[in-house]
Amino acid sequence: MVTEVVRESWRLFLARFWRTLIVVALLLAPLELALALLDPGLSRGSGGWWLWILISSAITLIAFPWIIGAIVHDVATGDRTPTQPYAQTRERLPDLVVSAVVTSFGIGLGLIAFVVPGLILLARWALIVPLIVLERAPWRVALARSNVLVRGRTAAVLAIFLLLTLIGLALVAIPVAVGYFLLGGVIGAWLATMAINTAFIAFYSFAPFVLYQKLTGERLQSEPHCGVV
Repeated sequence: MVTEVVRESWRLFLARFWRTLIVVALLLAPLELALALLDPGLSRGSGGWWLWILISSAITLIAFPWIIGAIVHDVATGDRTPTQPYAQTRERLPDLVVSAVVTSFGIGLGLIAFVVPGLILLARWALIVPLIVLERAPWRVALARSNVLVRGRTAAVLAIFLLLTLIGLALVAIPVAVGYFLLGGVIGAWLATMAINTAFIAFYSFAPFVLYQKLTGERLQSEPHCGVV
């Protein structure tokens, strides 16, 4: 399963790179530019510091879940325009945000406490976004259903995300070096951050989508089919 999901995620990354870049940039580019302009190293001790904290929190808790949800919807349904994935997932935003807060807290607490519980939760909750976006499941239902679908495959799911993380790190090495060391300044930091976020948002959207398709398909095949005789 690991090789299959990683290969398909990589295929989607290549095939949908420019489309994904546009969808991500629509929401994230202006926010990341604002963060770069409000560099806390330049704004420390002023109102800019608190504005930086506010925008950074908004990106983490609202923008990222919405973008990942939009990418999942886009690859699943083939939305016509780059703005349509956001319009189609707008109603799911509260569940996406709440799930992001709950899972971040749970995984973070697990990592701080014993590491392993946090990794287990990371894998078990891997399908939350596809379940919320594609099945329109409330966040509590999505957490429970994701746990059930991934159970027995936790190690494989962790391996998938580890491999994609390593691939992502290799991909962004050059853009980050160019941004921070060649260009420098606000533009360099902005471009480097956009490269990092685009690569990892893509992988962390495509992998859960591919897993969702595979695991829900397996679950349907394993369920007994009842008919009327």
